[in-house]
Amino acid sequence: MKKDQIFIGDIKKCTKHDEHTILSIEGPFGGDFFGYTEVESELYKKDAILVKVTNHGYVDLEDLNSALDMLRVKKYITKSGWINNSWIMSTSPNYVDDLFVDSNSIRPYYKNENSEKISIKQLKKEKKQK
Repeated sequence: MKKDQIFIGDIKKCTKHDEHTILSIEGPFGGDFFGYTEVESELYKKDAILVKVTNHGYVDLEDLNSALDMLRVKKYITKSGWINNSWIMSTSPNYVDDLFVDSNSIRPYYKNENSEKISIKQLKKEKKQK
C-alpha cells in the first residue's frame, strides 16, 4: 500500500441512530424521503492508525495481520462502492453499535505525503518503535 493511504483518526461507536422523516413522496417507481438522522456516539478508540481502502472507507491497522487480510478487505469492495463489514468502517454510522471513523479527527500519518509503498508488517514494526 502507499504511504498516502495511512491516516490517524478516532474510531467512535454509535449509541443513537434515529431517522426522522419530514416529507415522504410516493411515486409509481418508489418514493423519496426527506428528513434528517439524529446520531450520538461515544469514543471507542483514540488515535487509531487507519488504512484508507476506498473513499470514506477505512480499516484499523490492528485488524490487519497480513497481506491476506488486506486481500480479504479488497474482496468486499465492489464496482458500485463498498460493503460496510467488520473490517471496513465508513465516516458515518448506519445503525446503533456501528463503529465508524470520526471524519473531523482524520489526519495523515506521514508528514510528507509521497507515493512510496509500505507493507503492513513494516507499518506495525514502525508503530511499535514510536
